[in-house]
Formats: sequence, C-alpha cells, structure tokens
Amino acid sequence: MHSTIQKLYTSEKENLLLKQYNYEYSMIVNNIVLPTFIIPASFEFSRNVRMRLGDVCITSHPKSGSTWLTYALLLLLRNGVMPEEKDLAETFWWPSWGADYMLTTKQLEEAPDPRLFRSHMPYQLAVGGTPAENPCKYIYIARHPKDVVCSYYNYAQDFDTYKGPWEHFLQLFMEGKTWFGDWFDHTNGWWQHQNADNILFLWYEQMIDDFDGVLRTIADFLNYPLSETLAQKIKEETSFAKMKNNTFTNMENFDEDSGIKAPPKNYYRTGRKKTWEKQFSKTQSDLFDQWCVEKMKVTEFDFYL
Repeated sequence: MHSTIQKLYTSEKENLLLKQYNYEYSMIVNNIVLPTFIIPASFEFSRNVRMRLGDVCITSHPKSGSTWLTYALLLLLRNGVMPEEKDLAETFWWPSWGADYMLTTKQLEEAPDPRLFRSHMPYQLAVGGTPAENPCKYIYIARHPKDVVCSYYNYAQDFDTYKGPWEHFLQLFMEGKTWFGDWFDHTNGWWQHQNADNILFLWYEQMIDDFDGVLRTIADFLNYPLSETLAQKIKEETSFAKMKNNTFTNMENFDEDSGIKAPPKNYYRTGRKKTWEKQFSKTQSDLFDQWCVEKMKVTEFDFYL
C-alpha cells in the first residue's frame, strides 16, 4: 500500500527539480502524498487508534484554519479555563506523527477525557479508521483553495519544506502533488459524509464572518454548554492579533537544550479572506478559476464566499 521510493513524476527531470527545491515526502498512499513526518509505522498506528465516546478530532487540509479552530475548541472543552501547557501542541494528540517520536497505545488509553486529536488526513485515511463508524466526533474545516495554496506556499518557504518558485508550487498544488493530496478530493471526501451524526463540516470563511454562530454550532454538535460569558472569552482569546502574539499559540518553539529561541517564522500571516489577490497573477488566477470549474463538475459542494 505504501512506497517510500515511488516518484511523483515519470520524468526524471521533474523529480530532480523537486529535490533541488527541497520538496520531500515520506510515501504515497492511494495516490496521496504524505509528508516526511509521517512514517509507515505512525500511519498504521493512526489508522488503528481505538476511538471512544468523548473524543474530538479536528481535521482539515493544511493551512485551512485548524490552529484557530483548535484553540477555540480547547477553551470550549475546558470551559474557558486557560491552559497550563507550554504551547498549544501539548494539548492535543497527533497519532500520525512519526518524525522524532511516536505515540503509544498506552499513552492514548491513559489520557484523560475528553481527548482532542488533530489530523490533516483525508476521509479515507482518517485517524481511527472510518469516521462514520466510530464514536469520535470529527470537525472538518475547509478554506477557499486560492487562500490555501498561498498560505501553504508561504508556510513551506518559511519552514524550509519547499524552496522553489511560487509558480512551480502552484503547479504541484493543482496536480494534487502537495502534502495530503488534491484539495478538491480532500474536501469533497469529508463533505460527502457531513450528514453523519459525528461529523461537522465548517468553512474558515464562515468562522470569520460569524464566529459567534459557528462557535454555537460547535457547542451544540458536541453537547457542551456555552454561556454568553464563555463565548465572549473564547472570541477574545482566539482573536488573530492575540493568537499571533501569544507564545502559547504562535508556534515560537524554543530549543530546550540550548535555550536559544528558534528563528521567527510567519506561522500567522493575515487571518483574512481573499489574501490570494496579492499572490496570483491575472493569468494564474484565470487558470486556477478554470481548474476549479472543472473540478467542481464532479464535487457536491460550493465555496463559502
């Protein structure tokens, strides 16, 4: 099922270009490119996690607002009690991670409820097996693909996972060759199952336009109480400006051995809609729009604009 040597292109020239641009991946599963931090053992572990009642899994295509959603959800689950952990990454479980450590079944089984999971896997590769057939509640957040690819490119540049030009990355994205595969397939896979009792489908743009309403929808979906006071606190704590400047949420990790702060990374860029207008040329925008039109002929959703 996996391959660590399968190549993205039949052309050796194209594959050498990927190497030149520092673009790497660990394996390809069912034509889905998986990142270097996922290894075969962690992939299998993630698929076989024993989910239980009370579990919540946030999932999305990369760069779709899942960090924002995670912090809001964390405060909801903890009834507004501010976390004592060092950073947001310590508050949730990421079973597919296998780059420098791997979770164990013992760790997960001994973890207190409610367990919060995160993932970027498409529906067919989801944490815990088939989502609609297990007790976990899954919340999927999608974002307009033009903004996704812009954010993804800048993220990859900042974190040195891709050092090539924008036009080449855009090509990779439209070919479904960036990490976690084709955006339309990824999004549509979850959209098709949105009516399952344990799946909630959200749009990033929807959260921007109506955060209060989306937060209420999430609380109702999880059967968690949400007072006006708690809702206001969550809204304030998860504002873009506050999260960007909060070391708990802004991913400014420290090297614990040296005590030296890691170089600043632009993990948070704008927190707005339609930022793609500054990245795309007119020609690129037109080609991308046409690509979207063709893709949406076989999908069941419309963009939230």
